[in-house]
Amino acid sequence: METARRPLVLIVEDEWLIADQIEQAMSAAGYDVLGPVGRVRAALALLAASHVDAALLDINVHGERSFAVAEKLVEAATPFIFLSGYSNVELPEAFSRRPLMQKPVDVTRLCLCLQSLLSV
Repeated sequence: METARRPLVLIVEDEWLIADQIEQAMSAAGYDVLGPVGRVRAALALLAASHVDAALLDINVHGERSFAVAEKLVEAATPFIFLSGYSNVELPEAFSRRPLMQKPVDVTRLCLCLQSLLSV
């Protein structure tokens, strides 16, 4: 009997404690985690090598915006959620309608939002 594959979620977060909290919450909610990674270049490399079902993106990753990662996800029609202290007013127009959760992130709400995106 074959078991169903768990959705794979990429986590891009440069603050270790936050990344660990999100990773544990995703695992507990039934997701497999890719990462967490704290560099845009590392996230892009993982996307090039793996198929992810969704992603959680900190906007500011070690002083670099994660918008290049978001662009790759849009191209692949992969849902994602921005996680940040920034408001959606500060997002480029192309991403202004994407889900954005303010830090500190409520992991219960994050899991519900992710589940909603994946069920569409």
